[in-house]
Amino acid sequence: MPSWSRFWQQLARLRVRRAWGLASDGQDWALMGLSFHKVVGVRVQAMEKIIPTGSDHAAFGFTEGLRRVGVRARQQVSVALAEDKVMAGVLELPAQLPRDDWASEVQLEVAQVLGLAPDEVNFDFEADPVSQGLLTRVNWVGCDQVHILALKDAVRRAGWQLDSVEPAWCAAHRAVSHLKGGLDSLLTQAPQDWQFDLTLDQELGQRQGLGRAPVEWDVLLKQALQSNAGPRLVASGLALKAWL
Repeated sequence: MPSWSRFWQQLARLRVRRAWGLASDGQDWALMGLSFHKVVGVRVQAMEKIIPTGSDHAAFGFTEGLRRVGVRARQQVSVALAEDKVMAGVLELPAQLPRDDWASEVQLEVAQVLGLAPDEVNFDFEADPVSQGLLTRVNWVGCDQVHILALKDAVRRAGWQLDSVEPAWCAAHRAVSHLKGGLDSLLTQAPQDWQFDLTLDQELGQRQGLGRAPVEWDVLLKQALQSNAGPRLVASGLALKAWL
């Protein structure tokens, strides 16, 4: 099974004018639509709170609401994985091992951690930038493939297409790293006024990706995720990926 980055085809970045992200907000869901403008960059264009109704309570809780806000047929959306649905870890591989062999090694590691067969997991991975010497450190995330297939089906039944899935902390990190005004904007601006710079804030974004950030970043990110703006920050980070 290929990694998420290869399995889920991303939107053609140069043609994207609007992208969507969906993240859980307790029992509800936060849907954010970002749009690209040549003058101001990427900004929030649409923001919806989806509250489960009817049969949605027995599933993920967003299908009916997502169907109501669909802007066109087969619109694509990226969905965040809650922390309790995804595992993360670090695998040390021999430095001389070809990169083409990393995927199979990571797949076996994820399967062992989750207690599943290798073909029953979805995963993604990247090299840790601090790797050196005889070993290469590879950061990985993974989850039960059944969960991904169920997400894909729930999105399909809403009339949308699942573009990608990603751990919530990765999406939140991306959003804050590109948010104009940085973390202060979470306190001074309403989510509908957020704007994102496609150049990276080096101070905040030195460690993007699957690897855990330094301790101070963990603290700031946790505070952001626990705020009222947290779910919208995650959803924005998911959408923002379309231009990066």
